[in-house]
Amino acid sequence: MGHMLIARIVGGISLAFGIALAALVFWVVGRQLGVHGALDKSAMVMVASCSTISTFCSLVGYRLLFNRPNRNGSLLSPVVWLVLAICLSAVGVALASEAVFRGEYQLLAVSIGLGALACASVIAGRRRRLISPVFAPETSLLSTKGFAPAGFQCGIEILNDDRTPMEFVVSILQKSVGLSRIDATRTMLEIHLKGGVLLSMQSLEQSTRVAEAIVTEARGNNHPLVCRAVSRN
Repeated sequence: MGHMLIARIVGGISLAFGIALAALVFWVVGRQLGVHGALDKSAMVMVASCSTISTFCSLVGYRLLFNRPNRNGSLLSPVVWLVLAICLSAVGVALASEAVFRGEYQLLAVSIGLGALACASVIAGRRRRLISPVFAPETSLLSTKGFAPAGFQCGIEILNDDRTPMEFVVSILQKSVGLSRIDATRTMLEIHLKGGVLLSMQSLEQSTRVAEAIVTEARGNNHPLVCRAVSRN
C-alpha cells in the first residue's frame, strides 16, 4: 500500500500544479488583453507552453490521485498521448524559433527537452498492451498455483477473456460484489494481468448467489465472462 500512497501524493501535487498553471495562463491572457489588447508573440509561446504542461500535469495527476488506470496499460490513452506529442512538438518549435530570433540560445535546450518529451509520448502511445493470459473456461484457479488468497475457503473465481470489456468487469464487481471503484479497478487489472482471480466470501451460498448474478448480467450483455462459486470443501 505504500506505493499507492506515494502515487496519490504525487498525483495530488501534479493535479494542483496543473490547476495552478492553468490559472496563471488565464491571468496572463487577461493581463495582456487588458494592457495591450492582444497577445504578443512571447506571451503566445508562454501560454502555449504552460497550457500544454498544465493539461499533462492535470491528466496524469488525476489518474494517479484517484487511481484511474485505463485499458491501455498507461496513464493516458493513445489518442491523448498523440495529442500531447503534437502539442509538445509545436511548443518546442515555437521556442526554438523564438530563441533564434532573440538570440537567446539557452531556450534551445528547453525546446530540445520538449522534443524529447514528444518522442517519449509517441512511444508511450504506441506501446502494445500487455499480453493477458486467457485460460480455458473449465480451468480451476483453486488448482492453479498462485491464485488462492491465504486462508481461502470459499468464494468466486472469475476468469479473464478477450471479449468482455474492462469497464463492465469494474461495474459488475462494484454492483454484485460490493467493491469500491478503486478496489474494483484493481481487481479487474489483476484478472486481466494474471488470467483470473479468486475472491473470498463468507459462505458458499453467498458465493453461488453472487456468481449467478454476475453471469446473468454478463450473458444479458452478450459477454462470455466466466464466474462461478468455488469451495475447498
